[in-house]
Amino acid sequence: MVPFQVTLIPLYDLLAGLGWINTFQGLIVPRLTNAFGIFFLRQFLLSIPRDLEDAARVDGASEWRIYWRIVMPLAVPALLTLGLFHFMYNWNDLLWPLIISQDTSRQTLPAGLALFMGQHVVEYGPLMAASVLTLLPVVVFFIIIQRRFVAGVATTGIR
Repeated sequence: MVPFQVTLIPLYDLLAGLGWINTFQGLIVPRLTNAFGIFFLRQFLLSIPRDLEDAARVDGASEWRIYWRIVMPLAVPALLTLGLFHFMYNWNDLLWPLIISQDTSRQTLPAGLALFMGQHVVEYGPLMAASVLTLLPVVVFFIIIQRRFVAGVATTGIR
């Protein structure tokens, strides 16, 4: 629940100590999860009826088997929805890639778009073309998981 900008300097110091500045793992690992994802999955998992787990226990299933055979298949729409939200959030992020990667070959496309504009003049044609190309992976990902995405949003938080 703490904004990312508050933890930016301590996180940068930690990654500098690990030697992860200007690396792909420094760009990816700190942004793997967030409080929204934890809350979203918690709400979805609370909506799964306990009767399903109890029936599996009566049938002699272990906790891991209940988790992998009952809970996880039911959670696929929520996981895909969270994956789309998280992918879109990290794909469009500008601040963290600009801070952590000084080399232009390691920067993300939105960071490249920000550097694409000139200091005194902006060429809008190439900038808009690059913006559309930057948007394509998010649109393709949504089209692939569209049906499950709607199911995940519709059933999250319903008890």
